Amino acid sequence: MRNPPLSGINHIFKNTKSLKSSTNILILVKREHNMAFKTITKTYSIKTNRRLQFITITDKVEETIKESGIKTGLVVVQTHHTTFRIWVNEDEKNLVGHNEIDYEHDLMKVLDKFAHPNEEYKHNDVKDTRNPAGKRDTHLCEPDEEGICYECRNGHSHAQAMILPHSITMIIENGKLLKGHWQEIMVCELDHDRTRKYSILVQGNNK
Repeated sequence: MRNPPLSGINHIFKNTKSLKSSTNILILVKREHNMAFKTITKTYSIKTNRRLQFITITDKVEETIKESGIKTGLVVVQTHHTTFRIWVNEDEKNLVGHNEIDYEHDLMKVLDKFAHPNEEYKHNDVKDTRNPAGKRDTHLCEPDEEGICYECRNGHSHAQAMILPHSITMIIENGKLLKGHWQEIMVCELDHDRTRKYSILVQGNNK
């Protein structure tokens, strides 16, 4: 379908009595159409090994951008979980912790100071046959035959999620992720080791 000429668009404005701001919006849509706007989404799984583990996924984001063929646009990275977060920062071992260190890294110190695992959380007061007076009786996994609910006691993880976002948006320029020299995209496990999912949305123009 051919794009209507600009005079045709002006005719639409006249008939609909649109405001001037609407005129600008319609012209912008016409220009984006000529530049071949495109959107792709991919979902990935990742296995975490421990609480407060930061895993760099910058390479996976850049790979997805390259596969998309998009030259100018935006990339959104979003996790699928409440206690699995994402942020952009420096992947330095003392800041975020690596396998080779055996001491508390800086982000662990900050996050645990905000919401320590040993604090008392009503979220952890799960109601089941072992604890019939428990305050938490919703958002629970199915109990076993004996009425025991093996739910994670992870109130601290949900509280720490207040600090880190569940999604980030960055710019694509000349077909590449626009970022600073030390910037890395990292996902963070706020709970125990498990398999997690995150999605990457790439959208923009392929010219």
